[in-house]
Amino acid sequence: MRPLALAAIVAAAPISSLSAQGSTAELLGQAHQFYERLEVERALPLLRQIVSPNWPFEVTREQRVEAYKYLGACLTLAGKRDSAVLYFRAAIERDPFTELDPNLFTPAQLATFGEAQRRTFAVAVRPVEPARVDPRTARVTFTIVATHAAVVQARLAPVGAGATAPLFQGTIDGAREIAWDGLLADRRLAPTGRYELAVVGRSRLTGTSDSARVYFDVRHEVEALEDTLPDFDRRRLLPERISAEAARRDVAKGLGVAAAALLIAGAANGDLGGGERGRADVVAATAAVTGVVAFLVHRGHGAIPENVAANARHRAERDSTNASVRGRNASRVAATVLLVSPAAGEGTGP
Repeated sequence: MRPLALAAIVAAAPISSLSAQGSTAELLGQAHQFYERLEVERALPLLRQIVSPNWPFEVTREQRVEAYKYLGACLTLAGKRDSAVLYFRAAIERDPFTELDPNLFTPAQLATFGEAQRRTFAVAVRPVEPARVDPRTARVTFTIVATHAAVVQARLAPVGAGATAPLFQGTIDGAREIAWDGLLADRRLAPTGRYELAVVGRSRLTGTSDSARVYFDVRHEVEALEDTLPDFDRRRLLPERISAEAARRDVAKGLGVAAAALLIAGAANGDLGGGERGRADVVAATAAVTGVVAFLVHRGHGAIPENVAANARHRAERDSTNASVRGRNASRVAATVLLVSPAAGEGTGP
């Protein structure tokens, strides 16, 4: 039983040690403290534990890059330049934006890190930061990097459709900001959707190539638009011409008056003198002629000037109102603000 108990104690010892050391962040903090006190030999084992495949705790990308960077810094101070370059390169490969602050690191460390950058070629794009951008006065800013001198192209395009818009082409060495005015290749404001910024670079030192891409979403913030007035319904307009039916009614009225006059004259034939009877005939004839003339006039012309003028006035007022509405809407659309947010991977857009 004693050998088994001893084995259990030995097996439990590393677990207790790891528990005492705590999480990756705690161990990284301890390593920093040793480094700042120039206790390199005490910092190195802690940093090696973090990057070891056997380390049981989670290690974020940022923590791993930090551990590799400080391993390179410690090994430079220890005079192990080749190993330092190896670890610096490991940090750069995982994050091409990795750099050393000249105020915190020695010239020897900076020189060793520069050697690692020259041996490692990579390009990258920082994740897009959420932003609210008015394209009339501001720009969407992207940050790209090449680990050493390289010819770089950056192009932007809607995911899954549309032509790419060139944003940058030239030589860079290190990080560089590029601006986007919110317009696509056809010079129209980018519609709502998901976009891809692709960066391709070719090293001027080694001729090797690398690429990177980042995705982001664009939404529009625009003041609510007004609706224009619709065309007038015929029922809302005054009649501009007398209808054929109205003309026929005029004929009927005239003939009716004529018939009535003749009927009255015939019924009172014995009581009316010749002169009265003649006047009745004249009234009847006049009424009939008036009805026929009214019919002919209405059929040939039939316009109602007052109604035509009133309708024209209403149409002009509507057109003027719609022109004002369209002008205000155009101003609101021109003032569209872009809401930019990071997106993971590809997509069809919101």
